[in-house]
Amino acid sequence: MTHPRTSHTARLVRLAALGAAVTMVLAGCAAPSESAPATASDEPVTIRFNWWGSDTRHTMTQQVIDLFEKEHPNITVVPEFAPYTDYWDKLSTTVAAGDAPDVMQQVDPFIYEYVDSGLLVNLSDHADVLPLDQFDEGALEGSTIDDGVYGVPGGVGTFGVVIDPQIFSEAGIEVPDDETWTWGDYLDIAAEISEKAGPDVYGATLPLDEQGFNMFIRQRGEDLWSPDDATVGFTEKTAAAWWEYILELRDSGATPSASLAVEQASLGLEQSPIATHTAAMSILSANQVEALQTASGRELELLLFPGESDGDRPGAYVKPGVYYSVSAKSEHPVESAMLIDFIVNSEEAGAILRSDRGVPGNSEVLASIEGDFSPSEQKLADYVTEVSELSVAGFPKPNLDAGPELVPLFARLNQQVIFDQITPDEAAKQFISELEAAM
Repeated sequence: MTHPRTSHTARLVRLAALGAAVTMVLAGCAAPSESAPATASDEPVTIRFNWWGSDTRHTMTQQVIDLFEKEHPNITVVPEFAPYTDYWDKLSTTVAAGDAPDVMQQVDPFIYEYVDSGLLVNLSDHADVLPLDQFDEGALEGSTIDDGVYGVPGGVGTFGVVIDPQIFSEAGIEVPDDETWTWGDYLDIAAEISEKAGPDVYGATLPLDEQGFNMFIRQRGEDLWSPDDATVGFTEKTAAAWWEYILELRDSGATPSASLAVEQASLGLEQSPIATHTAAMSILSANQVEALQTASGRELELLLFPGESDGDRPGAYVKPGVYYSVSAKSEHPVESAMLIDFIVNSEEAGAILRSDRGVPGNSEVLASIEGDFSPSEQKLADYVTEVSELSVAGFPKPNLDAGPELVPLFARLNQQVIFDQITPDEAAKQFISELEAAM
């Protein structure tokens, strides 16, 4: 499923407009390593925990909070959550107002903007209550800046193509071999399903975010960023080729129209085209398959991206999909770190959250729950293993200045392309020029 990111543009604008307010907030914050108490308080403490996700995630996370509060009766955790489309706007507003949640979900590249602005605690300062020795070094690489760790992975995941085999069967089309299929095959199969599967059923969703683009350029030996993160890592030619492909998908009838695609993307996971049986294929984060399958009521499958076998290299990669971070404004950073520790390092929490935010990054937690995985969870774990065995190239760390701009900029340009407001060539040129200007 694609994720609409356009709201993040407003978030960035708001952060810029309220820069003075943020500066005032930071002026009132001592450095976390200096202000953090050495031990947790025995007095009553209240911390706020903010996340985004499906209704399933909300329920599971509340169960974990209940267990944490039972273990630490003096700590009260106030849950706050929102759909992904609203999360960043709300978070930036609270940050600018000096009222940030103590614990929050983060992702890259947005986490780098918060780190660069001094808005997050260096969690290495709280290793006594939040040990990270069970995490692979690679899992922490993306959130480690200048030897400080600013986010702990909620799970390790990857992206793929989720399919509804029942729609394939009803259309009389075989599920493709994902070890050999190409982007051309993806288009042809989706167009054929749209033609044969019945009214209001499409072969694929129309990609609206950068995830498919990312795989596409990586298969061509390029990347979002150069290895030293000092320049853009892809060419105008390759970016334009992706947007030309998106228009082919749209114009072939393989996907919904631009207007319908944007409308569908705003409805959330439970009402997405895969969940409502109105699309046979969609690009999405692999860790969403469990919740999506529950919403769909059908067995779904995960396939490797098209083009993995005929490109210069595989485009897929494995990395944390979600981080837990602590606000630099928190009056209770130790207790906040303790909550993160319980979420990522306790077997009790692992047994509840399982693979909702990805395959657990803590090796001991993973070992404790893997034997109880449901078929769909095992499917995710197997898929992550399959991707990791492709000898995939590492995922480059975004440029700290331009990184936060990439996602909303791509979403804006993509929308202009699919509504025929600009050409693929114009979008590619503007994409690179605006990123370079932000560096």
